[in-house]
Amino acid sequence: MAKSISHELTPTASEQTLLTLQEMGAVGELVSSNQKPIAAFMLSLLSGLFIVLGGSLWCLWLDGIWSFSWVDSMMHGWDEHMDGWNLGGLALPMGVLSIIFGVATIITAIMLYTNPKQHELLGALIIVFSVVSVLGCLGGFGIGIVLGGIGGILAVLWKPEKID
Repeated sequence: MAKSISHELTPTASEQTLLTLQEMGAVGELVSSNQKPIAAFMLSLLSGLFIVLGGSLWCLWLDGIWSFSWVDSMMHGWDEHMDGWNLGGLALPMGVLSIIFGVATIITAIMLYTNPKQHELLGALIIVFSVVSVLGCLGGFGIGIVLGGIGGILAVLWKPEKID
């Protein structure tokens, strides 16, 4: 029995190598593998959903797929003067662009959840995709850009807890 106790007290070769590498600074602190930036993930995912929703509504409404019948009844024939709502035919490309940035934000948020070690890069990408979505549908009604900015900042600043 004394032999097994002394064996437990001496580190194995791989443990000794890890300790040596940590002392040299080549390996970071040990962290739990199940720690994830949940708040950053949820906010970023919601941001992407708002951006996709905004882009979809932008495509449907401003490109004329949905009718402006409410305008005719409200404006009494003045709806023909509202052709500028289509933005010169740019509504559909702007909506599609917004949907692309929304999907990119959602994919990046999922990557953040599955690979939290890359939290700084993925958080920066979430911020970029959210901000650039302003070109499409004003950043998902303005909500998507705010949630994406906060989620991206939380992802960049996230620090995993150290194992004792």
